[in-house]
Amino acid sequence: MALDLSFKQLIDAAEDGAATIGQPTCIAIDRIDEDPDQPRRSFDEQKLEELAESVRQHGVLQPIVLRQATEEGRYVIVVGARRYRAAKRAGLRNIPAFIHAVGSADRYVQMIENIQRDDLDAPEIAAFVADRLEQGDNQSDISRKLGKPRDWVSRYASVQSMPEFLQSKLAGSSIRAVYELYQAWREQPHAVETLCAAQESFTDAHARQLARKIRSEVRGSPADGEGPPGAQAGRSPIASPVALRPSERDGVTAIAEKPLNSLADRNARMSPSLTIRVRHQDRMGCLLIDRLASRGSRHAVLLIDGTEEAEEVPASTVTIEEILFA
Repeated sequence: MALDLSFKQLIDAAEDGAATIGQPTCIAIDRIDEDPDQPRRSFDEQKLEELAESVRQHGVLQPIVLRQATEEGRYVIVVGARRYRAAKRAGLRNIPAFIHAVGSADRYVQMIENIQRDDLDAPEIAAFVADRLEQGDNQSDISRKLGKPRDWVSRYASVQSMPEFLQSKLAGSSIRAVYELYQAWREQPHAVETLCAAQESFTDAHARQLARKIRSEVRGSPADGEGPPGAQAGRSPIASPVALRPSERDGVTAIAEKPLNSLADRNARMSPSLTIRVRHQDRMGCLLIDRLASRGSRHAVLLIDGTEEAEEVPASTVTIEEILFA
């Protein structure tokens, strides 16, 4: 039986040098246990049965990865729980496997395999991110180790802070859609909860539109596309000038031109009298007008909602959503 070893390269890269030992070997299935802490919690029964039928016909073409268990002679699955379950259903007594070189599982290896196969649901990914944060990794660490954008990690990190009714929407809506509603809920919880009680699921575009509408109604300004005929949409690139009333323009100029001579001056600039709400990619946040980007004038400093660290991004990728005056 020929073995497809291509996935070994992904495992080796993810482990950052902690490679498997030698060639795959056949291990008795009754000596193998699943890892109770693996990220994946649920398995699609129909897909599992289809894989079991494939195993009956062709065998296990891709070895699983095991590590030594604390009990002598037993092994714990690092990668390949679905293949292991399918092999058991197919009646196999042995399964091809690599033996992992270290004594404990690499959670990132398990996560990468499941992400690559698109096998995890949103709550499972969110639970993994929450666990890594609790273990001391920050969002940048998680982003780098999984090879995912920082905003991808931020959205899943926010799930633990969402109310239960929003978390339940992840069953039928994408993380992007639920994250949009979460941002609106932080400002108007009752309105979002009422909305979610009347609808089971949301598309990304619909959730984004509803979230904007809720925020705009509360603040007394028309949502995008709801102004008088011919009116320009409320969003504009940050690089473009924003039309302000004279009193507003004077206030912005006074804040921008005041030198940072003392801590009091710095605090004055951070006053809530002016707030510029912006969008970067699919994340909402505030433009820090008192901070100059170290990378030059073509960059902006943002504080993304739900994060504690400011970040610098190209100004061309930022869109102004609202300018609020106290």
